[in-house]
Amino acid sequence: MNINVYKDVSYRYDIQGIRAIGAILIMFYHIWFNKVSGGVDVFFVVSGYFMAGMLARSYLRNEKIKPFEFWGRVIRRVTPLAYIVIASTLFSAYFFMPAHLWKSGINEVLTSALHIENWQLIRVGTSYLNSGNPPSPFQQFWALSLQVQFYFILPFIFIIGVTLSKIFHSYKAFLFFIALIVFISFIFSIWYTNTNPSAAYFNTGARAWEFFVGVAVFVVSPFIVISSNIARKLMWVGGILILAVGAFVPDSATYPGYVAVLPVAAAVSIMIGGSADKTGHVYRFLSSKVLVYIGGISFSLYLWHWPIFVYFQHYSGSSPGNITLIEGSLVIILAFIFSIISKKLVENPLSKIKEKSAIAPYVIGVAFFLPVFLSGYYARAEIIKIYNEAKSNDYVNEVYYGGDGAYLQNGILEIGLKRLISVKNDVTRASLNGCSHGVDNGRISFCEFGNINEENSILIVGGSRVAHWEPFFSYLGRRNRFKVITATINSCSFGYHPTMESDVNCQDWNNNIIEFISNMDPKPKAVVVNSSRLEEDGEYTPSGYVENIKAVLSLGIPVLGIRINPNFNDPNSCLWRNSDDVSKCATNYLLSLDNENPVVEIKENEGLENFFPIDFTEVLCSDGRCPAYFDGYPAMRDDHHLTESYILYLSRALEKSLDHQVDGFKNFFSD
Repeated sequence: MNINVYKDVSYRYDIQGIRAIGAILIMFYHIWFNKVSGGVDVFFVVSGYFMAGMLARSYLRNEKIKPFEFWGRVIRRVTPLAYIVIASTLFSAYFFMPAHLWKSGINEVLTSALHIENWQLIRVGTSYLNSGNPPSPFQQFWALSLQVQFYFILPFIFIIGVTLSKIFHSYKAFLFFIALIVFISFIFSIWYTNTNPSAAYFNTGARAWEFFVGVAVFVVSPFIVISSNIARKLMWVGGILILAVGAFVPDSATYPGYVAVLPVAAAVSIMIGGSADKTGHVYRFLSSKVLVYIGGISFSLYLWHWPIFVYFQHYSGSSPGNITLIEGSLVIILAFIFSIISKKLVENPLSKIKEKSAIAPYVIGVAFFLPVFLSGYYARAEIIKIYNEAKSNDYVNEVYYGGDGAYLQNGILEIGLKRLISVKNDVTRASLNGCSHGVDNGRISFCEFGNINEENSILIVGGSRVAHWEPFFSYLGRRNRFKVITATINSCSFGYHPTMESDVNCQDWNNNIIEFISNMDPKPKAVVVNSSRLEEDGEYTPSGYVENIKAVLSLGIPVLGIRINPNFNDPNSCLWRNSDDVSKCATNYLLSLDNENPVVEIKENEGLENFFPIDFTEVLCSDGRCPAYFDGYPAMRDDHHLTESYILYLSRALEKSLDHQVDGFKNFFSD
């Protein structure tokens, strides 16, 4: 391979313009449309191109690939700004981030600092207890983490590629090697995106092909000979494609997979066209001083805009889709201001420092890394301590409310910071791993609570929104001498409904659970299930619920069907913003529930004897309003699930309601 052909590869101002367009699109679609723009994919291709150029020029100087020199240059360019953004975001979290998100946020401080944020997002994305969390202010570091991982392996790829080219006396051997990597990664990306799209989005292997396409473009660019007319058309096609991806690709499309081909192809078209012709309108536009300058701070814009945007949402209570033009423009202006300041005060001064040794960049990197990482580490230790102590020392305290139900409290009720920090940990034991599991297979997991030494039992069966009633029934079990058996599963339900159609594991679990109940010896005195479900169209009772209820009734076992509890909209963020007047965080139950419990009519029409519709809405809500906080207890650990402490505190009120709705409930256990 004649590496000298790359001496004539000039600096590409138009590629800086591509980076600028990518950054602007990312901010635009994040803020106003909450969808993918394709801008990140463009970044990845451009990064591959630039880093390949850096290694090629290093090879020309040294006649060999020097990984430590390459990594040192990357550290010097990336580390200072990245850690300044992480440190600033961490400091601002105390003022702008709701306390119940601190634990998940502090974990991402550490993973962002270690450049493994993409793997952290994959990990928490598979955790049901973390589902429903709003985006983290550190989430944008997934892309930088991917880039750093790419930068780590790229010198080794170059060493192999250069060696192959020498053996076969042709750059085509290098190109074939890169093409093989692109092909393998692309096939994996397609497969994994179809299998697990949320994880594939952040997966290094599923994204690697985008970087290596950029490497391939650099490798072949000196050998491309096309006419100016074709080059200009390519640039026009690429420019239109970049703008079209965000505008026309539907929200339902899954990335990266096939869809990422569009922004990647757009970037490649412009890059190839620009290498052959530098006189067309698109090239001149992308090479304009304004876009080149924005391209120079595009990395800063990407890092800064996200925490500003997330903190604005937390502070104002807004969300993507309802942010005004003025509000969104203010976020972008602030991102530009911080980016310009960062460039002047950090990036420019560091770029002027002459490297006296190969170790200097690493010293700079460690100097920025250690304060950030150690601050995050010690902050995390303190938050974890609060998180765990609150559960063991405060929540399960056997204090019960003596009234009939929760009501709005309009006075000034200062919410303890520790209570909000640990609210995510206020989860019933029945929902934890070991008692519940995700829909990864159809196995039955069960646990015992209440008076576990008794032979009499009731069985709670279904998804997480019936599992959170375990504390109440365990309270009843201790008072009425029965044990509570839970057989629950996350992201599934007891009974088929349309959204389960493609979920074979959930259907398998439903088939297995009926057999499980029929084989129980002795049979439970009652089975507790959810009797309604909430979808975008409102509350209803799926036919699959009714079929499974009938199956249990045919075994001679009474069924208690608990109506679904009302949904909230980020209640704990609201409590954090309105600690002096928690009534602002109440929700109208009619926003999610119907006027009447839908299963009551079904019971009458189907003649379901020994089926008891249970509706605890009047206990949870007063005059149609459901408080998010009552007598010192946050009601919800997220938008959908009640906290363990709240249910336990309301147990006596719930018991009164149950006795009223099920005459003779205690007689179930009299024999």
